[in-house]
Parts: sequence; C-alpha cells; structure tokens
Amino acid sequence: MKLSDIPAGLLRSTRLHLAAPTLDRVSDMHDLISDFSQPHIDFLLWANGSPRLEDARANMQTAVDNFSADQNEYKFLIIENSSDALVGCISLFIRDMSIPYLEIGYWVGSNSMGKGYASEACALVRDIAVEYFHAKRLELTTAGRNLRSINVAERCGFKREALLTNARRDKSGVVDDTCVYVFTGASSR
Repeated sequence: MKLSDIPAGLLRSTRLHLAAPTLDRVSDMHDLISDFSQPHIDFLLWANGSPRLEDARANMQTAVDNFSADQNEYKFLIIENSSDALVGCISLFIRDMSIPYLEIGYWVGSNSMGKGYASEACALVRDIAVEYFHAKRLELTTAGRNLRSINVAERCGFKREALLTNARRDKSGVVDDTCVYVFTGASSR
C-alpha cells in the first residue's frame, strides 16, 4: 500500500498526523525507545532497556517492507504537527483480510505520555481500519494492569469483549489478565 492510497483526512488530526515508516526516522525512533520509562518496560515485551540502533533500523526496514507489500502490519509513525517530531508508533496488524479483521497496537514516547496522543492516534487508525479497510472486526488487546491502554481503548469507542484471566506474563514474571477490546462500530459497516 502507498500512504497516498488513504484519504488525507483519515491521516491527520488537530495535533498529529500519521506517516508511513521511513528509514529517515530511525534515529528518532531509537531515541524514543532508548528513553522508555517503567510503563513501557512493564507492558512492551520487546522493550529490552538497551536498544541498539541497528535493531531500530532493522525494525523500520521490516515496517517499510510490510507496508508496501500489504503483509503482517501497517506501522504508522505518529508525528506531532507543530514540531514534526516523532512521538510514537501505531500499527494495524493484519489478522485476516478475508473478513477483514485487524488489530491495533501502539506506543508513545515517555515525554508524550499523558498528553492524549495515544488516544488521538488510535482514533485515526480506528477510522482508517473502518473506513478504508472496511474492517468487520477491529481489536485492541492490553494487559489488565495497563490502565493507560484500557483508558485509550475506551476513549476511542472500543468495548471490552473478553477478560482472559491469567493469560499473560510480563518480563518480570508477573502473571496478568488480558483484556480484549473490540470496536463494535466496525461490525455495522
């Protein structure tokens, strides 16, 4: 897919816009990941605390390849309109396009937490999933202890469909529930 395939109005909000992955932003992404705070470490299993620039480059190249080949996930960069700064990433994971069934996953940098950027980006990607991809199922899963992500899901109109008790273990070994949220607006379109 090309980003230009998506209507421009679905890619921009008042404070943010979504951009396709690009190797030009590898250093910015590495900087954000290097500065992850405890919530990132608690809930992002891939956040290892000592990221390497080479890993960020490989991750971004995979994102570029996936985006253009319409496979695995569409990773969008979350860019602040006023500064053109990268504030995080949000993905539409391709689960089953014959339905279509997609899943949202995201993170924002430590300095951008608590500013509503995750909710704003999630609303944009939700609308892309529903209006552009015609998603019949749009899912967001989160750890039961991750109250910030639960709040993002609920602010964006997702409803909790299931609570999977003791379904995950974080990097510290803590067993937690998994909350499965679904955007019910997708099923009526």
